[in-house]
Amino acid sequence: MHLKPFIFPALAAVAHATSYSGDLRPQTHFSPPSNFMNDPNGLFYDSKRGVYHLYYQYNPTGVVAGNQHWGHATSPDLYHWTNQPIALSGDKPEEYIFSGSAVVDSNNTSGFFPDQDDGVVAIYTVDTPTLETQQIAYSHDGGYTFTKYENNPVIDIGSKQFRDPQVVWHPETQQWVMTIAYAQDLVIGFYTSPNLRDWTHASNYTQEGLPGDQFECPNLVKFSVDSAVSDESSKYVLFISVNPGAPLGGSGTFYVVGDFNGTHFTSEVAHETLFDFSKDNYAAQWYSGIPEDQPPVSIGWASNWDYTGEVPTGTLEGWRSAMTLPRVHNLTKVDGAWAVTHSPFNGLSTVKGRQLVSKNIQSGDVKANFSGVPSKAVYFDVAVKGIDAANPAGHVNFNFTSSSSGDYLDGGVSMGDGIFWINRAGTHLFTVKDNEKFTASSNTTIPTFGNGTFSFSGIIDRSVFEVFLGQDGIQSGTMTFFPTTPLDTLTVSAEGLSNRTSVSVKAWGLQSGWNSTAAGKRFRA
Repeated sequence: MHLKPFIFPALAAVAHATSYSGDLRPQTHFSPPSNFMNDPNGLFYDSKRGVYHLYYQYNPTGVVAGNQHWGHATSPDLYHWTNQPIALSGDKPEEYIFSGSAVVDSNNTSGFFPDQDDGVVAIYTVDTPTLETQQIAYSHDGGYTFTKYENNPVIDIGSKQFRDPQVVWHPETQQWVMTIAYAQDLVIGFYTSPNLRDWTHASNYTQEGLPGDQFECPNLVKFSVDSAVSDESSKYVLFISVNPGAPLGGSGTFYVVGDFNGTHFTSEVAHETLFDFSKDNYAAQWYSGIPEDQPPVSIGWASNWDYTGEVPTGTLEGWRSAMTLPRVHNLTKVDGAWAVTHSPFNGLSTVKGRQLVSKNIQSGDVKANFSGVPSKAVYFDVAVKGIDAANPAGHVNFNFTSSSSGDYLDGGVSMGDGIFWINRAGTHLFTVKDNEKFTASSNTTIPTFGNGTFSFSGIIDRSVFEVFLGQDGIQSGTMTFFPTTPLDTLTVSAEGLSNRTSVSVKAWGLQSGWNSTAAGKRFRA
């Protein structure tokens, strides 16, 4: 992770009690109890206790970036969170704990856990004014408290631009593999270790034409591949986050698909693919400890370095930044090209509430008032059938509006040119006038209507919107927005469709993953 140069306000001006009841505070997306959060770190699943751990870049003393610690929260389902005490802090005022990962060392390769099979090792960057080194800490209690390794750092190459280690176990070679960024060189390095303490440089990877001014937060992820898609049973995908210089502006993430033999990654694609078609999904990290027969799971940072230090949640409610929803991913092919799919983890089942609407239309509007949903969070699903693939026509749009202020967020698909768009210009608490890089809209091209169908689904959650395109979620768009009053009405409209085309509209209220009273009591830091 890379910090933008913010000026710190007086701490008294940013002291807020923990509350999850603010009008802008997401209810199904994780956000910190107070102050500033950015990249997710150290995601791991504790299968023995059935607990998901989320660490994150955290400034406990201000609503802007800096003074980086590892904040910490836990969850049984990735939607209901318990805030935990800060997990890692610097030893000196000038030491920041930057991004990294965490693994369960079940075979005690490190030697830190002679009497247990569930010891946790965190691997992270320590940043100082002149140097970035990789260090480790270990936990005997399942990742709640850590002891720093007495012989840190475990890797020091004398660089200030060397950060964000992600570590995975490579069973074929029986060793740990670290993926790490040489940030300004636009290079990803791979290191190997038998024990998490002693690391050997194995190889470097880059590719001509990859975007970005600095590489950050790389993740190497193994995907199973369906036999209908490829003769190979698995592929590796290398995710690289960049800031600044992302293709959509500011910060963003892309991926390349290829193979990894334990030491070297080989790309098989000529160009990168964007992870998200909108501006607010950065530095996604992937959970370690997910069983191999289950698809990979990620969480990203739902913000952008272009404007994250200015958005109004900080001044109004005392916190800044949320995470994306937890997402499940698969690797497939669309029109012959590799694509990573996106869908909400576990289908939102543990927070999905009562159905608000279920209706089929050929033209006109479907409306759902969700002012009575306490969370003001809604999941909606739109399926279009009977499209004339040779000559598609018409529009299917959605609109979320505030009945009190008229603020709105909208989007939809233009069937004729295959463009899907989302737009936040109608929300007025923070706009492009406040920051010219807070651009109003994002769009992407739908690959095909070849089978005569198209679907999209989305989640609106007070100040975070996510949309997933296609039945398999072959694209996703993540957009933050800031209305003057809460949005509370959904409208889906269809116009100009062919007589054979129909639209199914469904929506559900979502339950909060937070209890405003319990959230404050749970936070023990």
